[in-house]
Amino acid sequence: MRRIGLAVVLTVSIFLAPVPFFWAGRALDAQPAREQPRFGGVLKVATEAEPPSLDPHWNASAVTALPMSHVFEALFTFDRDFNPIPHLAEGYTLADEGRRYTIMLRKGVRFHNGRDLTAADVVASLNRWGAMAEAGRSLWKLVREVDAKGSHEVVIHLKEPYADLVSSLAGGQGRAAIYPKEVIDAAGTGPLKQFIGTGPFRLVEHRPKVHVRLARFKDYSARNEPPNGAGGKRVAYLDELLFVAVPNFAVRLAGVESGSYHFGVNIKPDQYDRLLSMRSVEPRRGSIGFLAAVLNHKQGLMTSLKLRQAFQAALDMEPIMDAAVGHYLFYRLDPGLWPPEQVFLNSKAGAALYNQKDKAKARRLLQEAGYTGQPVRWLTTNELEHHYKSTLVAKQQLEDVGFKIDLQVLDFATLGQIAHSGNKPELYDVFTNMPTGIRAQNPVVQCLSQFSGWWCLEEKERLLVELAREADARKRKGIIDRVQTLFYEDVGQIKFGDRFSMDAVRKELRGDFRSLPFTFFWNAWLEKK
Repeated sequence: MRRIGLAVVLTVSIFLAPVPFFWAGRALDAQPAREQPRFGGVLKVATEAEPPSLDPHWNASAVTALPMSHVFEALFTFDRDFNPIPHLAEGYTLADEGRRYTIMLRKGVRFHNGRDLTAADVVASLNRWGAMAEAGRSLWKLVREVDAKGSHEVVIHLKEPYADLVSSLAGGQGRAAIYPKEVIDAAGTGPLKQFIGTGPFRLVEHRPKVHVRLARFKDYSARNEPPNGAGGKRVAYLDELLFVAVPNFAVRLAGVESGSYHFGVNIKPDQYDRLLSMRSVEPRRGSIGFLAAVLNHKQGLMTSLKLRQAFQAALDMEPIMDAAVGHYLFYRLDPGLWPPEQVFLNSKAGAALYNQKDKAKARRLLQEAGYTGQPVRWLTTNELEHHYKSTLVAKQQLEDVGFKIDLQVLDFATLGQIAHSGNKPELYDVFTNMPTGIRAQNPVVQCLSQFSGWWCLEEKERLLVELAREADARKRKGIIDRVQTLFYEDVGQIKFGDRFSMDAVRKELRGDFRSLPFTFFWNAWLEKK
């Protein structure tokens, strides 16, 4: 079972290797630096918004993951070819026909409070992640129990074999971060009160809506292997990382150009030509994800299939994505719930129902649904411009066919409390989100995920169970085709299109410091001026 599972991961990962983008003779992917690293300096990063939380179990957004992936670590991570590899784990074994994973922990790993990592911390962390995080809740339906075997072994007992367990524990945003048991006990069922991890940087200060400040953890326990994607040896060359909330992309770009910031996250791609003209700044390709309208299947107007189908039929995705992204090189129209980069997961099933732009059909479906102009409460934020602008265009298209859209523009933190955390489904019918990128476990299809709008369908749930058990790549692809067909027929949510982000980087920031599935700045340094 282990050999089969690993074969699938390795086969798929061959097709996940990132391919550099070359435009105007310039590579947009991170390229390894050749010169000698140096210690020192404060790296200043202009981010899109204030993190809704600093707790990755509590909030899976990119603005939480960006600083806190340097503070909190997981048992596994991904190498440059997207194979899951051990990080806090030393390795694992499989038994009971794939139902029992025994994970061996590295010894001598130290938390920021000075205490050594033990199996008790991992058990408490995994159980909390399984109860709280959207990815964890989905996985924990298959988990019978997690227990400690001595001080440095953890045993995960599954109800049935699950081929993607290690990849799921590696995760991306909202990963299965490991915390000290006493910190989890103090938090109870709420968010963390202390932010203590094992990462190469520790949290020094969080000033809401101003910055998150991290400092080098001098007692960090690095792995011995060479750096490899997000794995291998992690070195904190920088004294501090300063993540500053700068909601306006133009201000972020101007700050990078002036030298106020070294790295600007998510610059609008229509600034690409301007970036090329800057002598001290270069563009970088950032993350990939798909932009979507998440429909609330739990309660409210969008529990009506006919209304969801009318919503889906009305939309023309090209102008929506053009408004959201601003440059045709940074978006694409594709029906896949997994991106084309994941060759064995990407599907064209249900494509006839994607990007229909059929106003007559939408009007007919509205009439059949008995819709009489009830306001559709749509939450978005203008702190993430691609969310806001895509929503504005979609709103106009929907109103053209007879929908009444009550657009509610919130700050990102408030939106996260209502929609991303899934606490208040009674307050909205739709929210804008970019729910997934490159990952094996897709939150869009998970019944218990707020990012799917609680899209629950008996046949789909049965197929997901089959997918979890299946190790053969071709058979998995067939199941994914069927899941995606149901996604479009039942209108799980509305996919607008795939979006590549663009980051702006000052050239004095050196090192192979960014790799999917998340951005990181260990193994990065600043050239001496």
